[in-house]
Amino acid sequence: MLLDLRKDYEDIYSYLVRRVHAFDPSKKKGPGDANAPISQIELGYQCDQAGWVALVFDTRPKAEPDGHWQSYIAANIFERPHWQEAFELLETKAVDFVLLDGSKHNIPPYGEDGENEDYDEEEHVAIFGELLKSVLLKARAEGLFDLLPKATECHLGVEEHDGRYGWPHYEDRGKEDLV
Repeated sequence: MLLDLRKDYEDIYSYLVRRVHAFDPSKKKGPGDANAPISQIELGYQCDQAGWVALVFDTRPKAEPDGHWQSYIAANIFERPHWQEAFELLETKAVDFVLLDGSKHNIPPYGEDGENEDYDEEEHVAIFGELLKSVLLKARAEGLFDLLPKATECHLGVEEHDGRYGWPHYEDRGKEDLV
């Protein structure tokens, strides 16, 4: 199987554009008060038991990457079923990923009992996390988030559903993740 993440990049960026343009505080689908400014824009995801991305606008004062976004997955989900298909295939076969720069990256199978020591689950999960980080940084660079009612300090974040990938590292918040 060949999974071209450049296509996912475009699809997910389009999803962000649609969500930002459709943002309505009165129909808020995230943690915090509907009338408060956005203090964190979280892009959560899962790539194994299911394949999806969820963009969640958090208006809690001084919101942190504490997993509260996960209560709002269903209201914000953007399905990526081929991510789960790739993971399921990895039980017995390798999967090639085309990264954003056009290079190919091979992930070996994990084996029926997870016994293949060449398989690195963290590396597999990080491929998707880095993809989503790139999407958020492009949106910020292009001023997409300027359309939103943001708090004075508004953070971007990426978090994998089971906590196996997170950006930025907690101690690095405020260095490269501010909108």
